[in-house]
Amino acid sequence: MSDVFSLAKAYEKYFKIGAAVADMNVEGYYDVLSQHFNSITPENEMKFSETEPREGEFTFERADHIFDVAKRLGIKVRAHAPVWHNQTGRWMYADGDKPAAPELIYERIDAHFKKLCERYGDNIYAWDVVNEAALDDGPGCERGESDTYRASEYFNLCGTGFIEAAFRSMDKYAPNAQLFYNDYSECVPEKRERIVRLIRNLQDKGIRIDGFGMQQHYFAAPDFDELKRSIETYAGLGLRLHITELDISLMATMNQSEHRIKFGDPGFEEYMREAMSPTPEKLAKLEDIYVRLFEVYRSYSDVIDCVTTWGVADDYTWLDYFGVKPGEQIIKQHPLLFNEKHEAKDCVRKLIEAAR
Repeated sequence: MSDVFSLAKAYEKYFKIGAAVADMNVEGYYDVLSQHFNSITPENEMKFSETEPREGEFTFERADHIFDVAKRLGIKVRAHAPVWHNQTGRWMYADGDKPAAPELIYERIDAHFKKLCERYGDNIYAWDVVNEAALDDGPGCERGESDTYRASEYFNLCGTGFIEAAFRSMDKYAPNAQLFYNDYSECVPEKRERIVRLIRNLQDKGIRIDGFGMQQHYFAAPDFDELKRSIETYAGLGLRLHITELDISLMATMNQSEHRIKFGDPGFEEYMREAMSPTPEKLAKLEDIYVRLFEVYRSYSDVIDCVTTWGVADDYTWLDYFGVKPGEQIIKQHPLLFNEKHEAKDCVRKLIEAAR
């Protein structure tokens, strides 16, 4: 094993080490990406609103920039979430002044995927084809008659057909890439059962699905037994697993319950106020969670192929704005492996030593 101080090098025998990046910051992270990562995920730049804001009008400049950086780094891209109930233009669901028929939506998805794959081809090694289509019990999740699927506009117009059409189209245009379904709260038993039903529905219809993306956003202390049970459940479906959006909110060091605390939940604002005053003890607990999580990931490296953090360093993370109203002060939650100066936290050294 090389003595080079590098997460990616240390974990070569286990899995890829990835990070989500944005067009606006990817150049600033170039050095840390070059040293520690061998996979990158565009955070928003490959979603419908970014690549096809109006039907037939494609805008690839921001995604192209990330692919250019990936080429300079000598790594391939993990492409994220073209079919998602968020960040999709209203045009997708309309046919003039009436709702679009399912067949029209499938045609639009197919045309979109064809364009993306023609442009980026084998520079992409894996796709999150569909994102967050399973029903969730949290606030903001559209609920309908289904006990498995989120009542998104996609689902209301197409049923499960939009998921099936998306995977069939991506299979056609990206035969060399792995195809993933991606979701959050994936270790909560009720949500896990819904995700399993969704995946089995695809498999029963002979649709290619190669893997499942476990997002791993932690707003509560991890239940490591449920994490292991979940990995075994999803791998038992014959799937490869990627950890796709890993980060650890400071709330995970304060919330010892089994339930993730979300915006709008009782006590949420109190937790956020407490998070504004991080102590060395809380920050150390957060790093300890990373060490324990990676211990689990390593023990399942026979089925886990990639671990991606949702961001690179603490100077930019979506969690700064989580639960913050417009105009309010952002709340730094220090959720990643590198600090605001892009320096490796102490847990990075521990992770590297543990892999040797």
